[in-house]
Parts: sequence; C-alpha cells; structure tokens
Amino acid sequence: HRRLPVAGRAGARAALPPVAVVNLAKRADRWEEMRERLAKLGEELDIERVDAVNGSTEEILPEVVAHSWSTANNWRYVTKVFEGGEDCGYTQKELALTAGERGCAASHVNIWRRCAERTGPLMILEDDAKPTASFAAKIRRALADLEGEDPEVLYLGYTQAAPWRRKVSAAVSEAEYLWTTVGYVLWPSGARTLLAHLPVDQPVDNYMASLMARSLLRGFAVTPLVVNQAKPWNVDSDVSHSDDVAWIQNCKG
Repeated sequence: HRRLPVAGRAGARAALPPVAVVNLAKRADRWEEMRERLAKLGEELDIERVDAVNGSTEEILPEVVAHSWSTANNWRYVTKVFEGGEDCGYTQKELALTAGERGCAASHVNIWRRCAERTGPLMILEDDAKPTASFAAKIRRALADLEGEDPEVLYLGYTQAAPWRRKVSAAVSEAEYLWTTVGYVLWPSGARTLLAHLPVDQPVDNYMASLMARSLLRGFAVTPLVVNQAKPWNVDSDVSHSDDVAWIQNCKG
C-alpha cells in the first residue's frame, strides 16, 4: 500500500473522506490512469492504493466468498429494468461465480474490514472509476444533506435497478437496489453490516444491493451520479461476469 497526496486547493471546504483505490498489482497502467484522473480534480485527497485480490491465483475462503450464487433475487430487478421484462431470457438459476467475481468480492471485503475499524467514512473506488467534473462538490453536498440520516453507504456511481425509496434532497436519494461497485462511500457501521452477513454469496454489487433491498443496509446515492466507468461495460475488464450470457444474448437495456 502507498499513499498518494493529490495537490489541490482545499481552502475552507470540508475535507472529503480518505480514498482507497482497488487495483490489481499486474495493472499498474490502470493505477497510473486513475492517479491522473484524480489529480485533474484539483482536490487535496488522501489516496491509498490497495492491492486487489487475484481470484485466479490467491486462495479465497468459501466462508468469505461463496463459489456459486442464485440469480433469483437479481432476476426480480433485471426483468423490470431491461426491455422485454420477464421474457428477456434472464432466468432464475444457479451459477458458479467466476474467479474474477470472487477476487473482486474478496478485494472489497478486505477494505470493509479496514473500514469497520475506522471512526469515519471511507471512499472506495475501483481503478476504472472516472469522476465527473462536479465529483467533489456534489459529494460534499450529499454528505451534508445526509446529516441525521444515519447512512451506511453512499453510492457515487451506479446503475439504478429500482425506483428511489425517497428523495432526501436534490443531491441524494435513498436507494433500494443498485448495480456496480465502481465508487461508494462506506461508513464503519455499513462495513460491519456487510461483514456480518458474509459470505458474499453473489457478485459483490448484488450482495450489497440485496442487503439494501432487505432493509439491512441503509444505502443512498448521489443524484445524479458522480462516477462513471472509464470504459464501456466489459471493455478492458479483469472481471468476467457469470451471468453475461443472459444479459448479452437476450436482454436489451
């Protein structure tokens, strides 16, 4: 792990939470690209690179991340969001998690464990995160608007899979079910909730979303989102998705 201060003009603005960037050791290129994107924000950020877990070469205990998952819960949302509804071909079935999915989940679990020991929130970014120009300002506004809401997780980037539960303010809404873990702010209480329900028994974004849907994890989202993925879905990705066949062949967003 190494810390990287990003020079900027902090002034009297509220400090953003420390940032943990998840990055595979073999992808130094993506780390450098991420550093450049964050530097362009002109913010004083406390950034740490955190080694991602390589699911193909590292042991991941099944009590931390399962080997298979059921699409049943995700199916409820896929068939609502994607054109064709229940006829789109995404079915309820048991699938094996790919090595990439297991490694991705284990990487997030490692950071959750660190966050659980903190006294304040931690910002978690995957190394393909691309902040928008309004990234810092909107996060500051959302964090201020969440005072008194007891948030456990605040999504910065996402694909919305269900209507907002409620609008907290112009900058933040309470979420039911969101896809992707490209960027989020996690509070220690949220980290402890995520750890209390291990193993991760589905792709990690679905795992988090399922806990929100069951009202076990208090989740919110910056609206509109302030983090995109640097490249289109599945382009230059190190994580192969176990349910890609159903999505690509049969469903249209």
